[in-house]
Amino acid sequence: MSFNPSKKPVLAVIGVGPGIGEAVSRHFAAKGFVVALIARTEAKLQKIQKGINEDHGANASRYYPTDVREESEVIATFAAIKSELGSVHVLVYNAGSRRLRPRTIIETPSEEFESFTRINLFGAFFAAKCVLPDMLAAGEGTIIFTGATGSVRGSPGLGGFSPGKFGLRALSQIITREFQSKGIHAAHIIVDGPVQSDIIGGFVKNRWEKAGEKEKTAEMDRYLMQPKDLAGIYWYLYTQPRSTWTQEIDVRAERENMFSKL
Repeated sequence: MSFNPSKKPVLAVIGVGPGIGEAVSRHFAAKGFVVALIARTEAKLQKIQKGINEDHGANASRYYPTDVREESEVIATFAAIKSELGSVHVLVYNAGSRRLRPRTIIETPSEEFESFTRINLFGAFFAAKCVLPDMLAAGEGTIIFTGATGSVRGSPGLGGFSPGKFGLRALSQIITREFQSKGIHAAHIIVDGPVQSDIIGGFVKNRWEKAGEKEKTAEMDRYLMQPKDLAGIYWYLYTQPRSTWTQEIDVRAERENMFSKL
């Protein structure tokens, strides 16, 4: 059964939650896309789908609960998306997992390292393999990966996070070198700093409030990246003309120090 009777272009967002995933989904839906919302938690997906569809039409989005650590689930999800919405035109891989409080390599359980790396990297590999054949057949397609400061700098306490993000950056570069000449635009966004959200942004805001740093909480957009503004960056990458494709871009809030690669 088709849930995309108007044959709108299809965006698949992996890692949909309050923050970047929802903001990107909303931005593309407002521009005429039908959005496949993908994450592990069904209740969260239901809430976000309800909000998008209320604002942009009954068929603006459809959700697909998926554990991206498992390739079989990713394959099944993209088969369902193709059947119900059509081939994916744009893939945004926004899934990511890390600890808020750092752990040294010695303290990091091997099971946690594997789980985080499967979310931060393996899922992107699985998803790219699902969408690339149809994109290549169409001669066009866009894949955007959400990176982090940890994609370019290994910091103490992030042994469970950065290795997967380093690999995600490499995957983006490899897809570009293998398929850009065939019409595939792959881009990696280094999100260099905290984003206003229920998790990271909320954690940082609580820390500021406890420290009495009122100027920061009064002007959040100077210190925390805003999801709706980041969504515009994803759209910018998607709409770039073929003569000027960006492979990697870094973004940060005004008062955030620029990352160091060393």
